[in-house]
Amino acid sequence: MKSFRMKAMAGGVLATVLLAAGMLFSIRGFDVIATAQMTHIRAEEREITLAERLRWGGELIVSTGRGYLISNDPTMLAKLLHARVEFDNRLLALRAVSLTSGSESLAIQVERSARNFVRMQKKLVAARNSAEAIQGLAVRFERELIPLQRELSRSLDRLVKHKEAVLADIYAQVGKEMDRLATWLYGLLAMLIVLGSTITSYFARQTGRAYTKEQHALEIARRAVTARDDMMGIVAHDLRNPLNSIALKAALLKRLSKSAVEREQAESIMSTTTGMEHLIKSMLDVASMEAGRFSVMATRCNVDDIVHKSMEIFGVVAIAKGIQLLPAVRQAGLTVRADRERVLQVLSNLLGNALKFAPEGSQVILSVEQQEETVRFAVSDVGPGIQAEQLPHVFDRFWKRETEAKKGTGLGLFIAKGIVAAHGGQIWVESEPGCGATFSFTLPMRLPPTTGSMW
Repeated sequence: MKSFRMKAMAGGVLATVLLAAGMLFSIRGFDVIATAQMTHIRAEEREITLAERLRWGGELIVSTGRGYLISNDPTMLAKLLHARVEFDNRLLALRAVSLTSGSESLAIQVERSARNFVRMQKKLVAARNSAEAIQGLAVRFERELIPLQRELSRSLDRLVKHKEAVLADIYAQVGKEMDRLATWLYGLLAMLIVLGSTITSYFARQTGRAYTKEQHALEIARRAVTARDDMMGIVAHDLRNPLNSIALKAALLKRLSKSAVEREQAESIMSTTTGMEHLIKSMLDVASMEAGRFSVMATRCNVDDIVHKSMEIFGVVAIAKGIQLLPAVRQAGLTVRADRERVLQVLSNLLGNALKFAPEGSQVILSVEQQEETVRFAVSDVGPGIQAEQLPHVFDRFWKRETEAKKGTGLGLFIAKGIVAAHGGQIWVESEPGCGATFSFTLPMRLPPTTGSMW
């Protein structure tokens, strides 16, 4: 099982690591591509923007220049000069960023056209300042400056188209990179699905085999328990007849014997057969309980009579051990619907255990009180108590609270629990190490619906 858990954990970790690595690689790839391409795209878009601004600056120079040539207005001249400065600055800015592949020569052409355009514009302004005839300046303006502006516009068009083509290539490249990463990611997911399916299939098979083995083992265990219980019942039943015969012969030997030694031996045999009879009854009870055939025959029983009988049985034992056995019945005249002999069997077990472990000079108390529709019986002692980790197992079969010279079969509490449960009651224990223990059980005051049925 430990090896199986380790393999399962390793498979899960492997799948998780692969998924995380693939996702990190994909995210990193997307980030690198996006950063690089966005930088490139911004550079190309900036060049296009500068080219269009340069085109607009050229048109502004033409319009303000024409206005100045016609009006000779100083304000128009100032605007013209300002427009020319802005044009030069934009030309320098365009030249500074035009470093991408294929755009260098186009930028040079733009710069050459722009310089020619600006040079001609300056000549026309100088001619206007020298009072050249306005008609001749207009002709020169149309024949010499306008063609240079158009040439500048065409060179700018070529540069812009080139940049647009570059942008298209960038977008296409980005798309290819994204497709490649998407293909890689889908491939990774497919691989993880295959790996996950393989791991799941493997562990499903392992789990199925383990479940089959467990079920097989449980079936073998059930058969073994059934065979053991059947054997125990058969053996216990078959032992009764020869045991009864031994007891009868021992009683006859005691009655007819004239020797004190023989009578003593006969009494020892009778005592031994009584113990064996009790053990056989316990074995039969356990077999019946585990086979689901145990039942009780409940009748109306007087609680005072049950307590009195218990005191009578164990009073002599308590005196012999120097222990006070005290009844504490809070309400007289209580009755329960129960199997009297079986209730006495439960009390005999609890009182016997209490007297066994109670120290000399202490007290064992049998208390009885009504609790709603039930009567609670409790046996308390001040013995060594029970460890906390042992409390959940007190009523398990073969559990024993043992000290030296205090042995038992470990069936008494198990049988007591079965008897109480068959009556529809509950049994429990409260204990602290060194402070003794209190065993309690309840019996119904009215006959429960399941009484008389198998437990």
